[in-house]
Amino acid sequence: MKAVGGAGVAGLAGCLGGESTVTATASEASDSSDEDDGGDEPSTDTITLGGSMSLSGDRSDIGRLYADAYELTVGRINDAGGVEAGDGIPYELELVLRDDESDPSRSEVIYQNLVDQAGIDYLVGPYSSAITLSTSDVAANAERPMVAGGGASSQIFERDNEWIVSLLPAADTYATTSIEMTMAQPDPPSSAAILAKADPFNQDTAEGARGILQSAGINVVVDETITAETTDLSTSLALVEDADADVLLLNGYQEDAVIAAEQLASENVDVDMAWAPGTNLTDSFREQTGENGDYWYGPSPWATTVDSADDVFGSTSEFISAIENEYGYEPDYHSAAASAVVQTFQRAFTAVDELTPGTVRNAIRGVQFDSLYGPVQFDEDGAILRDMVVYQWQPEAGRQLVWPEQVSEANSIYPMPNWDAR
Repeated sequence: MKAVGGAGVAGLAGCLGGESTVTATASEASDSSDEDDGGDEPSTDTITLGGSMSLSGDRSDIGRLYADAYELTVGRINDAGGVEAGDGIPYELELVLRDDESDPSRSEVIYQNLVDQAGIDYLVGPYSSAITLSTSDVAANAERPMVAGGGASSQIFERDNEWIVSLLPAADTYATTSIEMTMAQPDPPSSAAILAKADPFNQDTAEGARGILQSAGINVVVDETITAETTDLSTSLALVEDADADVLLLNGYQEDAVIAAEQLASENVDVDMAWAPGTNLTDSFREQTGENGDYWYGPSPWATTVDSADDVFGSTSEFISAIENEYGYEPDYHSAAASAVVQTFQRAFTAVDELTPGTVRNAIRGVQFDSLYGPVQFDEDGAILRDMVVYQWQPEAGRQLVWPEQVSEANSIYPMPNWDAR
């Protein structure tokens, strides 16, 4: 915590320590333009939130969603007067983000430097479970609270780390409602193929899928691990075709879903359902795959059809409009979770009489509030409990919420049409 004159939001992307590239918000630029006016502005107390993000590298498409929503939410809070903490002092929020290049080792060093050198007490999480796992150790060892919005591996919640909470449900629940949706169809599936990347999140997602498939009586006919270096899925998809699997569960990141969508088309592999764990719900997935991305499914912890009230943006729909107007794309659940990360800290700051990492940590674990992301409350392990909804990319309508029926905006197109019928 530090005092600065007329502070706004600063997004830092650069090296691990020392010099960084600083991008000021419009309000911050306005403050600096008035420096020569001769007026003496009172200093403003500031609470700094710090973290790393995948602003480059393999995860940058989704990392940018988090960075944008972090920045926009901090800016909106500051524009509304900042945070009036429980100690009675008004604070502005400052955001410090550094590029981890989608590298867990680099991210770990960044967080260590933010704590040791920058003196930052409050940590916003990075993107991906692998990176969140390594950086959560830094938070625990330094006894600094971390609110994560991009980590869902069950391992995050199984290590008795009281210094981290996450806005994403545990990965082993991601496939549950999607399989339930297929079993509600007139011709439900009898077989499934699982392809899972060799990292904590996707292995946990696959493990959860195996359990729900078994409970549903669906036979797993292909179960393959995808190495981290894989850029060609044709061999694995040939196994899917040979086994005549009804459902393909591609447990991977956006780049893996793009490869699978392209190669399902080029190899003419027909399945009734192609699914990825929400990493395929971004506008950039659609842009990269075109018509080959049609009919793909993905789960989400955020139903955009439910217009929840929100203290910062007003409502879910107003948040969606704000992201579209500011950044030119439609947000998905990664964006909403990122906003909820900042709002969780905001709530905790207002709840404590003294701002210390320990008191704020305790307040975070006890927060309970409604937001654009829906209700926010953590269990004793720091996880948020939430059922997933299911989206599908449809040819004319685009991304549509198709399950559960009570919040859906369109019927699912199941089974997916065969390639020769498209």
